[in-house]
Amino acid sequence: MNNSKATYPSEHFVPIEGQEFLLGRLTLNKAHDGLTMEIDIVQKDSRKIWRSVDRLYRLQEDDEAIYLGVQRLSDYLKTKI
Repeated sequence: MNNSKATYPSEHFVPIEGQEFLLGRLTLNKAHDGLTMEIDIVQKDSRKIWRSVDRLYRLQEDDEAIYLGVQRLSDYLKTKI
């Protein structure tokens, strides 16, 4: 999905099972060396950051970045929540 018409930053929200007040948020940004992905857990209503999970750098495509972001969020949740 490497779309030249995509606008950045783009946010993608992931529901977190068993956590009705929290969401996973993946923020995709364009950088000089590819794409970056910020992975956070945010409060559902206010969208304020509850926990910063990770950042991924030098990603080449939107689909790859989202896939890796969801995988990293899942790995984090298995050990923390």
